Amino acid sequence: MKSFFLSLIVLLIASSCNSNRNETNSDEIVALSAPPPPAGSSSDDTDSKDKKEVSEDKNTEPETIMPVVKEKKIIKDGTVTVTTNDITASKKNIDELLKKLNGYYETEDLQNYDQSISYDLKIRVPADNFEKLISSIENGKDELTGKSIQARDVTEEFVDITTRLANKREYLKRYKELLSRASTVKDILEIEENIRVIEEEIESKEGRLKYLNDQVSFSTLNLTLYKEKEYIYKPQEQDKFSERIKNSISEGWTSIVDFLLWLFSIWPFIILITGVVYIIRKIRKKRKNQVQ
Repeated sequence: MKSFFLSLIVLLIASSCNSNRNETNSDEIVALSAPPPPAGSSSDDTDSKDKKEVSEDKNTEPETIMPVVKEKKIIKDGTVTVTTNDITASKKNIDELLKKLNGYYETEDLQNYDQSISYDLKIRVPADNFEKLISSIENGKDELTGKSIQARDVTEEFVDITTRLANKREYLKRYKELLSRASTVKDILEIEENIRVIEEEIESKEGRLKYLNDQVSFSTLNLTLYKEKEYIYKPQEQDKFSERIKNSISEGWTSIVDFLLWLFSIWPFIILITGVVYIIRKIRKKRKNQVQ
């Protein structure tokens, strides 16, 4: 009885080992019997995969980059009019003041008339020194007759342009990467055209950003220095009596010549009027004789 159970256990172990071998062999057979991939399928899949990646990359928008603005961007400018008794000294004082404040004249226009003289000055000065410039002019010896100061907050526009510029640069980087991976002429031409458009937009926004930075860094003041002149009567110079007689005779002779030339120019009308007058007089004379 005991030997029977031992024989049964040995048979079970042997059958288990055979089944494992059969499963392994069947797996190997399935693996070996699987048909190989068709020739050229690997390269075609790679090309289609690259095209798919190019298409997906073109349609994928880069993550928006938000700049961090540490301080507000304020553009300050103004207009000031000053009346002075000594315009030369006032202009010299402004020259010295600009040297101290690191400013400069963008335009300088002098207008000198009989009754007044004035300087129209367009001044650019660092924004930090703008208030000092205004204060120095107000506290000067000259009379302040006009003042207008403006402050414009362009922070929102600055942030918008900076954000768009960063995104455009990211787009440009992505398109250049796509250009290096493009495999068809159509894709290359399309990507190059997109690169050209993006580069133009970047240049435009860089120019606008540069202008805003310049306006924020340097404030503008339109300053007018004005002085009224004392009215001095200056009699008109006249020729001598003999010269005036000569001129009168010459002008009279010129008038006679002009009149004769005018008569010659209207001779057809003179003949016509003369003929009409002659006919009218003849008719009247005839009627008068008939009445008698």
